[in-house]
Amino acid sequence: MRLILSTIICLFAVAMVGFVNDPLLDYFRVEESNSDFVITWETVREDGVKSFELHRKTPHSNDEFVLINEATPIGPARQYVFRDTQVFKSGSELIDYRLQVVLADGSRQIMASRTVNYTPTAIRRTWGSIKAMF
Repeated sequence: MRLILSTIICLFAVAMVGFVNDPLLDYFRVEESNSDFVITWETVREDGVKSFELHRKTPHSNDEFVLINEATPIGPARQYVFRDTQVFKSGSELIDYRLQVVLADGSRQIMASRTVNYTPTAIRRTWGSIKAMF
């Protein structure tokens, strides 16, 4: 009985150590600002974090996530900000953003994702048309 209890306590301690070292996200936001999207996030803990990767998925990326930014850790309770200026699409569509953390051991974890509805204005449609010509 003592051996079983010791084993359970050891497994619980190992699980808690793994949990404490995992990065913890305070928030992840995607907000529209003029013709861009501004993505912000903040962590509570960044133990063992090598980098953060921000991915975007649109119908124009064949519905696959594409890396659009990589950020090195700056410490917990500090805001990360990325302005996505490359969202020039031709019609109303959904855009997915995903935040992934790369840990020191090379493993990756998805921390958060958000879907936004993109409805272009006439200016965005015109710019998108110009870009499509080249």
